[in-house]
This record gives sequence, C-alpha cells and structure tokens, in this order.
Amino acid sequence: MEGISLFHNMTPEIMKRKTFSVYMKILFLLIIFMCPAEFASAPTKDFTLKVMMLRKGMKYAEERYYRMEYDRFITDLGRRESGNNWKCINRFGFFGEWQFAESTVHFLGFKQVTLKKFRSNPETFPPELQKRALESLIKVNNYLLRDYEHYIGKTIAGVTVTKSGMIAAAHLGGANSVKKFLKSGGHLDRKDALGTAVSNYMKKFGFYDLDL
Repeated sequence: MEGISLFHNMTPEIMKRKTFSVYMKILFLLIIFMCPAEFASAPTKDFTLKVMMLRKGMKYAEERYYRMEYDRFITDLGRRESGNNWKCINRFGFFGEWQFAESTVHFLGFKQVTLKKFRSNPETFPPELQKRALESLIKVNNYLLRDYEHYIGKTIAGVTVTKSGMIAAAHLGGANSVKKFLKSGGHLDRKDALGTAVSNYMKKFGFYDLDL
C-alpha cells in the first residue's frame, strides 16, 4: 500500500513531528467548530485577541512538548549511564549521573569539580550542577555536529540517524567519534572502555524528539 510504505520510510523523529503537527491542527479545528459564529463573522478586536491567545497556547503546547521530550531524553540517558545515581563513580573514574570525565567538566568551565573532591564529598558536584554541565555538553556537541545534520534520516550500518541518537552517541564517545561513524558509513564504530559502541547509543537513543 502506498500510504503504508510512506509511513514505513519515515524516521521516528519525522513521525513524531508530524504527529504533533496533526494534534495541533486538530486542536485548532476543534476550537473553530466550538465557536462557528465567531470564526464565520467579520474579524473584530475580540476575535483577533482570541486568535492571538490561541496561537500563544499552541506555541506554549509545542514548547512544553519539546521540554518533556528533552527531560525524557536526559533522564533515560542518566539511567543508562548510572541508574540515575548522581553519586556514582565507575572503575574508570567517570562520575555523576551522566558519568563525566574530569577533563570534560573542566572543559565545560566547572574547573572547581575534580574526581578527588567528588569521591571525598559528592556534594561538591550536586545534581543541579551536574544537570547544568550536561546541558552545556549537549549544546557543545550539537554545535560540533551542526554540519552533519544532513545525515539525519539516513540508515547507516543498520541504524537510522536521528538528532537524539547523534547527541547520545557524542555523549558516549565524543562528537568526533560520531563524525567518523557517519563519514565512514558505519565502518569506524568506536567503543568506550566498557565496550559500548557509538552505533549502540545512536540506535538506543534514536527515538526522542529534540529541538536543539
């Protein structure tokens, strides 16, 4: 069936965006049907005000949707990294809920945070500060991968490339590892110290609708 094949070829990210767009259109139409007389009559100040309020409401709903997707993404990423344990330190010296390297947090500007201090007192790198560091890292990786967004939607080594998958993979192995994976057609698939490949994170975290 042509309709079925069309949706089959869509990436999860595109399908989510289309689904959200459809919901917003349905909401708009419902409001029109609920107030047929007002929408059929000539525009008035009151009508214009209601339309503006409707647009603001739709914008708020969209922003709320993307915030929820972002929060879901970072929560699931933290679960995969540490079981959402902000005090976690692994045997390789990565620490916090999202398993930062000391060099990474220093690069992000949190030079007061060290593994030694964290090991002695985790409160030196509390949850809210860890979240700020993660958000900074996501912004950096998103910027570093800006010229590779044309890969989104393509399937490489059996993995459908999405924005969220690229960001998660960059968290695992760095933005350069993601670039190498994409440019090599999946042949250069770096693994971390625990043996987890870039492609694994790209696939596992490929179903979040991030608006970065």
